[in-house]
Amino acid sequence: MADNNREYILELFKIVNTTSILVIDQKGTLKRLKCPFKVVAIVDMPPQITEGVFYYVEAVKMTLELIEVFIIEGKGYYIWIFRII
Repeated sequence: MADNNREYILELFKIVNTTSILVIDQKGTLKRLKCPFKVVAIVDMPPQITEGVFYYVEAVKMTLELIEVFIIEGKGYYIWIFRII
């Protein structure tokens, strides 16, 4: 399974990269946000991440389990901890 996931990630990164993310805005338009972009924490992840605090995403990566993570201050956090501003 890890080999299949690794191949998927390699194929995916032919159209996206670690320095941006594709999002659909409120109007339904597909947009590319380039790093660094601003997010707000929607849950606490002590001691580094505090709910309600704004952070800048330095990079976007993916685990071998195909879970996206935001790199903030050099550390990886699951994207569902944040809301994009």
